[in-house]
Amino acid sequence: MPKLKLGALAYALVAAGTMVQVVLMLLRHGVWADVHGWVYVGLVAVVALSAALLVIGMVTRRGLIADDGPWICQNGWLVLIGLAAAGFGLTLLTDAAVDWLPTAPAVFVPHWVRRLHENYHAGRAEGERELSSRDADEGSRTAG
Repeated sequence: MPKLKLGALAYALVAAGTMVQVVLMLLRHGVWADVHGWVYVGLVAVVALSAALLVIGMVTRRGLIADDGPWICQNGWLVLIGLAAAGFGLTLLTDAAVDWLPTAPAVFVPHWVRRLHENYHAGRAEGERELSSRDADEGSRTAG
């Protein structure tokens, strides 16, 4: 599968949102002031690793659910799902009303980007077939 272009932008936007969440967590902004101990460290690690994984998807321009390339580009979506599940489990262990929004929706980004990428290439191939059939029709009219 060719490398992503628009998909890299989608990964960049979600990664940026996730990195903002990491910064807010480290600054103990809002609800993060009430989270302490190993649960806090675990949540920071989960969100930071999710951001790093999304950056890998962006930088490699293959995404996290590619057909070829490094292992992380082929199976990164599974790691992302595991991180989201771990984050959900950690939020259940805290009494604070924790909101880690960018991580949970990020699970759907690899599949959405892959579908966007496949539809783009299918539409492009269909357009090229249509143009080539028009050129063939015009060629037969001028020859006849």
